[in-house]
Amino acid sequence: MPAKYRCLNVCLVMAGTMLLAACEQKRFEIFPPIPPEQLEVLGVQAPIKSVHFRDQQGEGLLVLSRVDGQATDAETEQEVDRVVLKATLYDRKGDAAFTARWNIEQETSCAGLDLDVDFYTDVSGVSDLNGNGIAEVTVASHAYCGGGIEPQDIAIELREGESVYSLTGQSLISPAGEQPFGGEREESASFNQADKVLRDHLDEVWKQVYKRPWSEVSEPADDDDPDAAE
Repeated sequence: MPAKYRCLNVCLVMAGTMLLAACEQKRFEIFPPIPPEQLEVLGVQAPIKSVHFRDQQGEGLLVLSRVDGQATDAETEQEVDRVVLKATLYDRKGDAAFTARWNIEQETSCAGLDLDVDFYTDVSGVSDLNGNGIAEVTVASHAYCGGGIEPQDIAIELREGESVYSLTGQSLISPAGEQPFGGEREESASFNQADKVLRDHLDEVWKQVYKRPWSEVSEPADDDDPDAAE
C-alpha cells in the first residue's frame, strides 16, 4: 500500500477514535434508583427522592430529604414546628465512596399555624438538556406558614457544574369571583447567562408549579342555602 494511503488510513482511524472518545465523554445516563437503605450509609435520615446518574464528570447521586421536628424560637423561647428540606449532590470516582459535592438546605419554622413545606418531586431531578455531557440538577420546593389562603414561597434552582441559576417567588392564588393575587417571581442575576434551553426549562418548571397548591378556591357556602347547613 502506498505511503500516502497508509497515512490517510491512520488519520481516519485517529479521527474515528477521537470522535468516539468525544461521544463517550459527553455520555449522560440515568441508572436505576439506589435502595433507600443504602442511602443510610450517607447519613440521609428521611429520603424523599434520589437520582443516580453518570455524566462526563463521573458518577453522581442527587438525594432529596425532609426532616420534621421541633425547635425553640429565639425570641419567644417557645417550641415551634420545624421542617428542614435538604438537597445534596454526591459524586464518586471508581470504587470510592460517595462524597457530598454540594447541598441546599431550607429550614422553615412555624408557631401554631399551618405549616406546608416540601419539594416538588415531579419537577426536581437530573437532566442533560443542552447535550454537553454535564448534568443539570433541578431542585424545586415550596414553603408556607400561615392561617388562611395565602401564597406559598417557591424556590427553583438549577445547577450545572459550578453554575447556579434560580427563580424565586410566590404561588398564584385565584379565588373564585375575585382578582388573583401572588404569582410574582424573581430571576437570579445569572439567569440570563444560562443557555436558552436551560432558561426555557426553568420557565416551564415555574409554569408547572406556581399555581399550586391553590389555583382555585370554592365559593363560600350561601347562608340561605339549606343544603349548606347539613
